[in-house]
Amino acid sequence: MKKVVRLTESQLTKIVKRVIKENQTERELDLRNKLNDIFFGHDEYNMTSEPGEFGFLSQEHRLSKKISPRQRIKRIEMVINDLENYIEDLKDIAQGEDVYTQNPEYDSVWKDIEKDM
Repeated sequence: MKKVVRLTESQLTKIVKRVIKENQTERELDLRNKLNDIFFGHDEYNMTSEPGEFGFLSQEHRLSKKISPRQRIKRIEMVINDLENYIEDLKDIAQGEDVYTQNPEYDSVWKDIEKDM
């Protein structure tokens, strides 16, 4: 037997915001896990490796004598450099977004969304 539950719009909004907030924490962990998969594990999307091979920075490449320790160091340094550049790009985007927060009407538009932060 199905039961009908009635929710007000504000109750539904609170539930949705709570679910989104819970998922944001999970997404942070998922990013780290995905990066580990890409660089060290089996890269199912073959973004950094040949089909069926381990990730770009994995020790398996070195152990199979496809990549020397010096080559692996260069790969690691390359990834670090790319990630640092990407972080700088993200900082620039955040600074660009900060311009919007200086608008006098900002709070009237966004206060309901930010009240749970």
